[in-house]
Amino acid sequence: MSIFVKIFLLTTFLVSAAFSQNAGFGSIATDRNKPIQFTSDSLIFNQKKNIAELFDKVEIIQGESILNAEHVKVIYSKTDNKLEKIFAGINVVFKSGNDIAKAENAIYSLLEDTISLSGNAKLFQGSNSILADQILINTKTGLIQMLGSVKTIISPSAN
Repeated sequence: MSIFVKIFLLTTFLVSAAFSQNAGFGSIATDRNKPIQFTSDSLIFNQKKNIAELFDKVEIIQGESILNAEHVKVIYSKTDNKLEKIFAGINVVFKSGNDIAKAENAIYSLLEDTISLSGNAKLFQGSNSILADQILINTKTGLIQMLGSVKTIISPSAN
């Protein structure tokens, strides 16, 4: 086995171990059943298309999960008005519990239990951090996938 493959496998193991200490992304899995509060400087609501767009100083709060961005487009179901997908852009910061994600763009699919971060994507869990072109988070399983120019900083455990 080449040294490159060994280093890759070791890095993958260390990243998985460091980030699996906190399965998922913050408290998002338990926050899904809590009320949602939307604030922004302006809102366009299109009931026919089941879309809402929020502009400037957008903040969406659900339990301990908070999404901030300059533009957010929300798609909800036609039958029961439940959120299906959230598109966020420009200075996206997503906090949930003690976890923080930052990117230029984010897509949160509530139907697929996924968060996709792109454009200078960063994920912070405690003192550990990941920077990549794209970070994919499965909010149900806790699986985190990093793609393109991955840089990982893992702090040693105190134990």
